[in-house]
Amino acid sequence: MNYYPHHIGDFNSATRHLTRIERSVYRDLIELYYDTEAPLCGDVDKLCRLLIARSDEEQAAVVQVLSEFFVDTDQGWRHARCDAEIARYHGNKEAKSAAGKASAAKRARQACRQVEAAEKAAVEAAVDGEVEQQPLNTRATNHEPEPEPGTQSQKKKEPRSCQRTPGFDVTAIALPEWLDRADWTSWVADRKARKKPITEEGARRQLQQLAGYRAEGIAACEVIAHSIASGYLGLYPPRDRPRTASSSRVRQRADWSSELRSVLAEGRVRGEIDMGVIDASR
Repeated sequence: MNYYPHHIGDFNSATRHLTRIERSVYRDLIELYYDTEAPLCGDVDKLCRLLIARSDEEQAAVVQVLSEFFVDTDQGWRHARCDAEIARYHGNKEAKSAAGKASAAKRARQACRQVEAAEKAAVEAAVDGEVEQQPLNTRATNHEPEPEPGTQSQKKKEPRSCQRTPGFDVTAIALPEWLDRADWTSWVADRKARKKPITEEGARRQLQQLAGYRAEGIAACEVIAHSIASGYLGLYPPRDRPRTASSSRVRQRADWSSELRSVLAEGRVRGEIDMGVIDASR
C-alpha cells in the first residue's frame, strides 16, 4: 500500500501516554505493516534492525509497543486495524478491477454489434444494387418512353442551378471628384451600424442628392456629417445652412416652369418631367 488513512484523533487518544520515542516507533511499525501488507517479523532483533532501532532505549520502545498494540501469532505480529485497512484496500482494488473488466467487455460487445451492423448494411446495399441493375423485360403498353437527353422535355426536368450574383460593395463604387471617399465610407458605415445598409439603387440616388445639394452651395461633407450626427437614414443638410442656387440652377427651374405652362396650355399629358432633387426636410 502506498497510502493508508491516518486518523489524528484516534492516534493521539491511543498513544497519549507513550513517550516520543515510543510514538515514533509505533508510526514506523504501522508504516512497515502497510508497506509489506503482512504481519511483522516475529524476530524482535531483526525487526529492530529493520526499524534502525539501535540504542537500548529504542529497542525497549519496540518491545513495549509490540506488546501493547500488536498480537504475537504464528504468522508474526498482527495489528487488527492494519489488517482491516489492508482488506478494505484489496476489496476496493478488486471491485475497481472488476468494474474495469466489465466496462471493457461492454465496449467490446458494442464494437462487435457496430461491426455486425455495418456488415449487414453493406450486404443489403450490395443486394439492392444488384436488383436495381437488372433490366425490366416487361412494362405497361401505355408507358411513355423516356425523353432523350438534350430534348426540351428532358431539359425541363433538369434542376436549375442557383447562380448567386456577387455581393455589392457600396464603398467601392465610383465617386465624383468632389466627394471624398472617407466621407462616403463614414456614411455607409453609419447606415450599416443602424442595420439599414445602402443598396446599389439607393447609392445611386443618394449620390444624386449630394450633387443637388452641391449645386445649391452645400458641400457633401457637411450633409453627411449632419445626417450622421442627427441619426438620419437619409441625407439632409443643416437647417441653418443658407442655400445659394447657381445661375444654371435658376435657369433650369425656369425651363421646367415654362415647359409645364406650355403643357397645361395645350392640354397635353406629359409622361415625365424631371423636377430634380426634392428636399423633404424643408
